[in-house]
Amino acid sequence: MSKEEKQLAKKLAETVKALPPEKREFLIGFAEGVAAATSKPEPEEPEKPAS
Repeated sequence: MSKEEKQLAKKLAETVKALPPEKREFLIGFAEGVAAATSKPEPEEPEKPAS
């Protein structure tokens, strides 16, 4: 992790601690949704016909 990423993670952690539980859940859900949307699934190899 780069220094910038570590600073961002620290700031997010501090911010989350200040939030009420229902807002934490919203933020965590949002982050998980973004992570899922940006993850790249493995491309499927098309099957080659038998020769």
